[in-house]
Amino acid sequence: MIKLFCIPGGAASATAYLPWTKVLDRSIRLCLLEVPGRGLRRNEKSLETMDAVADDLFENLKSQLKEDDDYMILGYCFGAVAGYELYRRILSSGMKLPFRVFFCASDPPDGNTYKTSIFTDRNREEELQETLKRYFHPALFRNNEELNDFVCKYTSLCYRNYEALGKVIPVEPTELFEDYEEHKEEYYDRCKALEFANHTMDLLDIDQKIVQHYQNGDNDYFKIKSDVTVFAGNRDTMTTLDAVKGWERVAGGVFDLEVIDGGHLILIDGYQNCLPIINEIVQKYEKAG
Repeated sequence: MIKLFCIPGGAASATAYLPWTKVLDRSIRLCLLEVPGRGLRRNEKSLETMDAVADDLFENLKSQLKEDDDYMILGYCFGAVAGYELYRRILSSGMKLPFRVFFCASDPPDGNTYKTSIFTDRNREEELQETLKRYFHPALFRNNEELNDFVCKYTSLCYRNYEALGKVIPVEPTELFEDYEEHKEEYYDRCKALEFANHTMDLLDIDQKIVQHYQNGDNDYFKIKSDVTVFAGNRDTMTTLDAVKGWERVAGGVFDLEVIDGGHLILIDGYQNCLPIINEIVQKYEKAG
């Protein structure tokens, strides 16, 4: 059995990878590397530096790995940069290396896409809206139009607040619903969605600051010894294809770039197109071994 360790993107939970079990080859065991402060570890305090995140990921990985296990690592967006630093720790520990590392929809560690906040670039707002829509259960809204209106107004307020104050602050119900005071009971469920959205944006701001500090710092970039596959969405406006290609600079061996039809959420919306590539890599590895 080959283990695939998956690191989530910014503000996301590793549980987003669970649907993959239906498509992954039977010889692959999905292993989640959850980040403190979200998902399965939501009650834990969020970490504030890339070193702290990578150290936590390393301890988590070791707890799920046996000495002779063959394994792979996959990181999406924020999780890709964290995965690079996780690899540094594996390399320095003398542990058996993963035979393949996957990075998806991410600037390379020495890039500059994340040196500024997403909330300073209105061109990235649409992708943020699409991400948020997937966090809300349809039952909270009467129809898709109402959901779209909620998300568009919410992100617009987030951008406005950031432009005015230079930071993410919670959006209040009275800002989002003009008649909130007269219809509080009607908005109860949607206020729960608002509460969750505020929590998600807070996490996103934390993760962005972690990567901003990291990419603006003086880092010793190293070459990855394992084979590297990078997934990129051909319609990704958060992380452009040119930016994603930069991962080749830190690849010391095989480097494969797989361009998938889709936007920034190709591991969510288009995982059915990504996983056959992973399955094929594993099948070739097993035959060669």
